[in-house]
Amino acid sequence: MLANPGKEIYDVIRYFGSRKKIFNVHFRNLRGHRDDFMEVGIDEGDVDMFRAMATYKDVEYPYMVHPDHAVSSASETGGEYMAFCYGYIRALIQAVDRTV
Repeated sequence: MLANPGKEIYDVIRYFGSRKKIFNVHFRNLRGHRDDFMEVGIDEGDVDMFRAMATYKDVEYPYMVHPDHAVSSASETGGEYMAFCYGYIRALIQAVDRTV
């Protein structure tokens, strides 16, 4: 419910994370803003997911990060996109650990 999620979400993560008030992350991406948004693939929205993951690391978030409302195609038969999302999240965690 942010006016500009692609710019504001990192401050929100920092605000709540620094206060240890985040207990479960539904990691997803979107395009748009409050009252006019669309969920999109984890790797194709307005939010810089690497920066988001780095912010979770900065606030020492210790709990679960998992896909939420994963977008899939009609041709998907066995959760292929969800598997992609988990791999993407794991790769971000590894990249952040090596660079931040």
